[in-house]
Amino acid sequence: MSAPRPHMVELRDVHLSFDEKKVLDGVSLEVEPLDRLVVMGQSGSGKSTILRLILGILRLQSGSVFFKQFEISRLNRRKLQQVRSQIGMVYQYSALLSSRNVRDNVALPLEELTTKSREEIDKIVDEKLALVGMLDAKDQAPSELSGGMKKRVSLARALVMEPELILFDEPSAGLDPVIATVIDELIISLTESSKVTSIIVTHEMDSAFRIGTKMAMLYQGKIIEQGEAEAFKNSTNPVVAQFLSGSTEGPILEGSKDAIATK
Repeated sequence: MSAPRPHMVELRDVHLSFDEKKVLDGVSLEVEPLDRLVVMGQSGSGKSTILRLILGILRLQSGSVFFKQFEISRLNRRKLQQVRSQIGMVYQYSALLSSRNVRDNVALPLEELTTKSREEIDKIVDEKLALVGMLDAKDQAPSELSGGMKKRVSLARALVMEPELILFDEPSAGLDPVIATVIDELIISLTESSKVTSIIVTHEMDSAFRIGTKMAMLYQGKIIEQGEAEAFKNSTNPVVAQFLSGSTEGPILEGSKDAIATK
């Protein structure tokens, strides 16, 4: 009998604090291949921290983070770089280098992490820019692009290494509703056509339910609910229900008042 395949990503009882502030307090999370998992929660709740732990940028205090069979915190620097080459990242405000044009921004991972020739890199860059509808802009500087265009370029850059996993940090941040919908639909089509697993951090509910096949709610340092997107809409958990409705009545604000009262 063959051993079960590992999850694409797994967090086991992860704890992390910054100074005296406890950010993650026993987070456990499983992401299966081809999932589009949306991690939702309040601003400052630690959603982006989870992405940084998966990339190995932050070190956890206790617990384990796995990408496939690899335990991230146990990898040496060289192996971690190899693992990171299988993970694409789309940052909240695109994180394009102002000193490089669109082509050079997208080419950066290939130049740093592979031994491909200039011709091979140009071919891949053109292919990925075409996928996101930005091939005509490859000679432009980031300063010449709109917010939606920057997001497309960032997505192309995340795809150039043919990753198995893409992490999205607030993909619709700073975009108007129409462009946000365009980016959401682009994420869906590209992750499906490329057969890529993705984790999306957001507190934009329209975007979350458009993109996500699975949902997880982070609250007070823990994942309090995880499941199929459709089941999430009908959650009986009072925190989840309040967060989805945007109501001012419920445990979220009561928790904030208690915290303020004890200071």
